[in-house]
Order: sequence, then C-alpha cells, then structure tokens
Amino acid sequence: MSELSPVAADVVRVVVGLGTVVVLPLGLRLLGDRAVPRTRSPVWPLVGLLAAVSLWLPVGPGAALLATPFAVAGVVLAACTLRVRLFSTAVALAAPLVGAVALVAERAGWGLLGFSGDYLALTVPHMLFAGFGACLVVGLVAHVSTTRLTRAAAVAAPTGVLLVMAGYFVSDAAELVGAAVLTIGLWCAAAATTTLVGSRAARVLLRVGAVTIVASMVLALWWAVGEATDLAHPSLSWMAATHGVANALGFVLGTLLGLRLLPTPEPSGLTYAEVGATQGGPLPEGYRHLRVRHLLAPGSTAHDVAVVGDALLRWQVHAAARIELLRDGPEAVPGVRVVSRIGFWPLRLSEPCEVVWVERTAERVGFGYGTVAGHVFRGEEAFTVERDDAGDLWFVVTAFSVPDRWWVRLGGPLAVVGQRAYLRQLARGARRVLAADRRPVGSPA
Repeated sequence: MSELSPVAADVVRVVVGLGTVVVLPLGLRLLGDRAVPRTRSPVWPLVGLLAAVSLWLPVGPGAALLATPFAVAGVVLAACTLRVRLFSTAVALAAPLVGAVALVAERAGWGLLGFSGDYLALTVPHMLFAGFGACLVVGLVAHVSTTRLTRAAAVAAPTGVLLVMAGYFVSDAAELVGAAVLTIGLWCAAAATTTLVGSRAARVLLRVGAVTIVASMVLALWWAVGEATDLAHPSLSWMAATHGVANALGFVLGTLLGLRLLPTPEPSGLTYAEVGATQGGPLPEGYRHLRVRHLLAPGSTAHDVAVVGDALLRWQVHAAARIELLRDGPEAVPGVRVVSRIGFWPLRLSEPCEVVWVERTAERVGFGYGTVAGHVFRGEEAFTVERDDAGDLWFVVTAFSVPDRWWVRLGGPLAVVGQRAYLRQLARGARRVLAADRRPVGSPA
C-alpha cells in the first residue's frame, strides 16, 4: 500500500477485518439459510479472520495462501446469487468474490487486469462495503418496505456498483456516473430506513446510518468529480480515513445492526394475496396470465373425467409425466404442500407450493395450488380435467404469476417457453393415464 499513508494503510486493514469478520457473517445471518446455506456456521467468520490476518503479513505466498479460503467462500456466495429474489441482493452476494480475488492478488504481489498495489487493496473494502454491505442493506430494506424509494434503491444501488466497476476500465467520467447512480440508490434506501418501525435502539441505529451515508456519499461524489475533472479533491488516504470509515461503521454496520433489531415478521406461508382466484373468478391484475387447453380425447364419458381427474388429484398424472414431485399427502387437499423438482443437477429447480382449493364434479375435476417461500414465481396455478358440451375431454391449466427471482425476470419470454413445455409434459402424462384405463385387460402396456 505504498501510495497510502501508513495511517491510512492501517485504517484499510482494520476496515477490511471488520468487513470479513463481522459485517459479512452478520449480513449472511440476516439473509437466512434460504439464500445462503448454513449462514450461522463458524466457517464464515473463520475464513474472514484468515483474510484479515493476511493483510498484516508481508506480501508473498504465505499471505496469499492465508487469503485463499476467503476467495473460496466468495465462490460459494456468488453461486448463491440464483437463490435470491432481488438484483441488489444478487450483486451483494457476487461482490465479495471480486474483493477476495483482488485480495489474493494483492497479497501475492501480482497484478490483476492492469491494476496492482493500492488499487487492488482498496478494491477489497469497496467490494465488502459498497458492494456487499450497501447492496445487502438495500435488498433487506426492500424486503420489509415496498415503497417507491425502496424500489428505486433496489435498482440504482446495484447498478451504481456495477457502473463504478466498469468505470475502472473505461474512464474517470464513467466512474463518476456510477458514483452518482450509486449515491441516488443509497440515499433512497437511507430515506426508506427512517420510516421503519422498531425499538428505540433500532430507530437510532437506522437514523445514524441514514445521516452517515448522506455525508459519506457527498465525499465520494467530490472525489469522483475531482478525478474526472482535475478539480481539487481529497487524496486516497483522506478518503480511506473519512468516507471509508463512515461508510463501514456508520452506514453498513449501523444499518445492519438496526435491521437486526427490527421485529421479525411471522412467516405468511403463501407468497401472494389473491388466493383461490384460479378456481373460477377473474384473474387478478398485476400478474402474467396463462390459460392453456390440451385435448386429451374427443368423445369422452363421465367415466373418463373421473379416471383422469382422480389420477390428477392423487399425483398420478405428474408421475405419468415423469415429473418428480415431493408431497406431504397422498392426494391434493387444501393445505397439502408439494415440491416440483424440475430439470437436472446442477440446474434443478425445487418449486414449493401449497394446495388452496380442490373441485370434483361430474364434468370437472382438479385443484389449484399457490406458491410459498422458495418458489421462483409468485402466484397460483390450477390444473383441471374438463369435459365440454361436445363431449371432448381437456386438460386445462389456468395461472397467474410474476417472477420472484431477479434472473427469472431477466429471462423474460424464456420463462414462458419453459412453463408451456412443462404443461405439455403434464398433458402427455394425462393422456397416458387415459390410454392405460382404456386399454383392454390383458393387452400389453
């Protein structure tokens, strides 16, 4: 860290240690095991401690080796980005890997993508606090508050972090744009935290964090403007001792502690409000609607409806479609939980749902289930076997849903294509059930 003053270099080491040993494990606990496996494991602070110790050792293979477990932990966190709902949380989980790779390179004395020395060293706290910490705060606030401020923050903050990173390779002006976007996102998140309801200690911590990030990002903008225009601006050492410490202690750590003290909402089960809307009423607005009909057989009878309908309610249609289904009941009744396992490892999705209604008449048999926590969508889907006025037998699917993961939203039309392919597979399973029932006794299967 030759370009930093000795005091500033020590400040950076202390701040990084705070990030790896305290902030990262605390943030993971707030995210919970649905996002990252075993968030309470002592492994997280242990690898963070090794990384923190490596900063106080001379540059060389020993220091780099000590930092390597933290890089491995960064790979694990980056892989967990597919498990989270919000883009801001995904960026938070990906950021430690960038910092960890920079740390290993700097500790080994290597260059990385044209950077070395102080720039690599300062990348570590930047990714721990502006990357992981700040984006995680934005994501956590967006989970408990769905205002315009939090929605704006959830987009602007992670976008700003990515733009700042891109600015390293493009120009100081591009980095200034990223700093401005990041500032908007963090100020929106800070404003949203002041409206949260909790204990007095929680409110104090959240307000301290909000005030701190306003001042801290003014300094960041000042520095970015100076770098882009050659106007007088603080040195790296001064920024590390002011902006860096304020961002780490006041905003990230203070806000995470404040959020930890907020009351934990009781789990609500279903992840949407319009329960039962697929049974016959109008589908709710604000969702993507899907209505699909697959012809099973022309000229059917009430017996055919009963046979395929009973198989549908007993999960035999899914079995005939070769869809792996875990369930806690032998048939569909309200309250039964089911998990559809789609795809192949390592791209397998486990989609949990809860049955919310069941219908059985002479002309229509089926059920609807709704999404619960862990599903990549929010909404409800109904599967029915219906016989129309002409006597034709149909497999009918009615659904309303919205993506509940950032990468599903990015997928756009591909998600719809996958959903329709899944439904065609189910319809084939229903046809197999009907064909098996109509097959003469003793005939080969």
